[in-house]
Amino acid sequence: MEQQTETVMEQPTETVTEQTNQTHQPETGKSAEDRIKDMETALKKANSEAAKYRKAAEAAEAERKAKEEAELSETDKLRKKAAELEAELNRARVSMLQRDAATKHNLPPELASRLKGETLEELEADAKALAELLPKPQAPHVNPTNPGGGASGETPDQKRIRLGLR
Repeated sequence: MEQQTETVMEQPTETVTEQTNQTHQPETGKSAEDRIKDMETALKKANSEAAKYRKAAEAAEAERKAKEEAELSETDKLRKKAAELEAELNRARVSMLQRDAATKHNLPPELASRLKGETLEELEADAKALAELLPKPQAPHVNPTNPGGGASGETPDQKRIRLGLR
């Protein structure tokens, strides 16, 4: 197992060294210290480029998250609006059912909004109970009339004048 670890560690180092040798041919007239300085300079340059790309990637990620949150908040707005419309529709449906139940049980339209329930059956049961509590309308008391002679409302003298008998 130790040999495998050493082998794995050596392979990337050799690869990097080969790439470095391929891209940067050591100048034959430079000392080891000069080559080390050149390598340190190249490393610093590579690190600064990597940092630049890392910052760009972080900025892109932050922008993506901001856009995602904006879309999510738009979705939340739409969900809220849908819930409001659904509640309004439900109120209108219950109001219509209240009017139907009130009409069926001969309640005045003013009492329809006082009925309790969500379904037609519940509203009708409440309307029936309310109708039983209200006083029953009585037939109006009408004095009997004599449909004979004075039904037209004119006097005998007026009738004679109208008919031209006088």
